[in-house]
Amino acid sequence: MHAQPPDAATADAYLRGVAGAICPDGRCMERVQHDTLYAVTRALWGYDVDPADVEPMPPEELAARVGDPERRRGLVQLMVTLELLLHPVPAEVSDRVGEYADALEVHEPSVRQARLLARDQAMLMYMCIQRNSWYPAETRRELRQGRLFELLRSKLAYYAVARDDRIAGRWRALGDLPEGTWGRGVFDFYGRNGFPFPGERHGIYEVGAMHDWVHVLTDYGTTPEGEIDVFAFIAAAMPDPQGFILLVVTLGIFQNGSVRHMFGRKVPAACVDAMDAPGAPLRFADALRRGTLCGVDVLGGVDHFALAAEPLDAVRERFNVVPPQG
Repeated sequence: MHAQPPDAATADAYLRGVAGAICPDGRCMERVQHDTLYAVTRALWGYDVDPADVEPMPPEELAARVGDPERRRGLVQLMVTLELLLHPVPAEVSDRVGEYADALEVHEPSVRQARLLARDQAMLMYMCIQRNSWYPAETRRELRQGRLFELLRSKLAYYAVARDDRIAGRWRALGDLPEGTWGRGVFDFYGRNGFPFPGERHGIYEVGAMHDWVHVLTDYGTTPEGEIDVFAFIAAAMPDPQGFILLVVTLGIFQNGSVRHMFGRKVPAACVDAMDAPGAPLRFADALRRGTLCGVDVLGGVDHFALAAEPLDAVRERFNVVPPQG
């Protein structure tokens, strides 16, 4: 997402376009959509106008007003986010978002994923996610770098088939680092939450564990809302659209109920309507703001273990991870 806020006239066009996408044929926004869109427009665009008071802008007009491909993609991602706050996803909303994506010439896999969900084709949606998400792509990349057996051992430990002491030892060694370092923060994060380390029985698959470094970096917890916020940050900071698919998955686990399994295992904390919690839309919008200001892919573009001994505050300063507001 773009870090530079638009001027008022442009922000007005953005808001009217997004409202047109999620309110087809005069449909009213649901409360969670309204509150989230209102929070995002203020946090990212500095535009304090109630979305319920604007006149929707048709897709062709929005396309004529927005030329920057990055802005276009960000708007479509926001539209998809807002439709995925609902369950079930209304087919007419999904179709309308698709019309805006076509007009903006944005070929975003999440548009199709949302459309599949709206048509009760959850299995096809999940297959589409697997083709386009960061975790499978990162696994394939590491396989090409010769890590087949290491990743296999990590996966076997996740399924409790066998443990791998070498993998677990690399993560446990983070506890030997001084307090206040990024790596020690990750070690304490696992201990505080009672999580087994990668390589231990039922320990998270090591590729999936990379996002725990971002939990510590951003100081987001492991509640459903905290998981949504950390992946909102990741999506905003990662230039590759695969980062946004991670947010789509997280909304499926904790908001709309479309995803119940990850890496072949049921997610025990899966729930619906996490974004209905008091203040959740404000914190979500702030996570997006923090991610856009960071501008560094802190999930896939950073060698976490190489920075493990660095003071956490210094890493935050290096990557411009600003404190949360409120």
